[in-house]
Amino acid sequence: MEQNNELIFDVISGDDEVILEAIFEYNNIHKTDFTVLEFDYDEVVIVTIKVTKYNISDIFKLGYLFSACAEKKRQKGEIYW
Repeated sequence: MEQNNELIFDVISGDDEVILEAIFEYNNIHKTDFTVLEFDYDEVVIVTIKVTKYNISDIFKLGYLFSACAEKKRQKGEIYW
């Protein structure tokens, strides 16, 4: 069941580019509208994300895709966190 209300949440990321890639890919595949509102660069990168067209499972699936993208880059030596 698709949600019609706006959801804003924060995630911790080691890299802003990886989360942007994951969001772009996920939106294209699943026709969602995840959008990065803000990056907070501290000891880790905290990303504020907004979505309006989603199922609650999309939140978890995006997290899985993000992890998979990060692991792929780790294996290629492109990231070290």
